[in-house]
Amino acid sequence: MLRWSHLSVVIAASLVTLVGCRGESVPGLGRVTGTVTLDGKPVADASVMFEGARSGEPPSLAKTDASGNYELYYSRGHKGATFGEHAVYISTFQAPTDENPKAKPETIPAKYNGKSELKVTVKSGQNKIDFDLKSGGEIIQPEEPETGKKKGKSVTGCA
Repeated sequence: MLRWSHLSVVIAASLVTLVGCRGESVPGLGRVTGTVTLDGKPVADASVMFEGARSGEPPSLAKTDASGNYELYYSRGHKGATFGEHAVYISTFQAPTDENPKAKPETIPAKYNGKSELKVTVKSGQNKIDFDLKSGGEIIQPEEPETGKKKGKSVTGCA
């Protein structure tokens, strides 16, 4: 299980660098789409991560649109997630960037991200997986990534 301080970095870095630096071999994938709501209202601009179903397997990632809709990507050009049971992490936190120097705080309870209780199974074909989240409970503000890393090197370790 990922630790929360690392989770926000993994989500942010992976969404930014979703460029297919994984090997050319792509496992069988089920297409995954759905909607994320909090107390019945769409959650816009949230990161959705399905952790790899098996050890060592990369996550599948998505970002919700203004209506809370998402579509998972395994890598660039490859939509979906591997078959099997996945832990799911949903977060609204966004670390500061050059374009937006102010961090966007977490608004989703920890039971859906840093201490996620969400698990879903992806099957072959199309999977529509909606998340109707409920407010209440602990909200953890993740630590901002350390600054001072060398520029020019990807956080994910890709070239």
